Amino acid sequence: MGIVILTSWGAYLVGTRGMGMRQSDLSGAATVVLTYLGLTVVFLLGNLAVGIVLILGLRALTRQFISIYMLNDATLAVLSLLQALIFQSWRERST
Repeated sequence: MGIVILTSWGAYLVGTRGMGMRQSDLSGAATVVLTYLGLTVVFLLGNLAVGIVLILGLRALTRQFISIYMLNDATLAVLSLLQALIFQSWRERST
């Protein structure tokens, strides 16, 4: 946790002093990030729900055991983030 605080503080100093970024724009940037994170959670929950339904359906149809732990992979969270980034970018371009 301390490392994250330290690197965030360093990025703030580099941004404000070295790159001329305005401190007043930081809250707006945080709001945008929270929008992306919220969409990521929505996509992750949707992906998990679809995955569970597919696995349970395959179990019922094939009578074979398929583990739900297959969904326990960090890749699913990363792909959900990618879905959220693309969806939000598309949404912003469409308005």
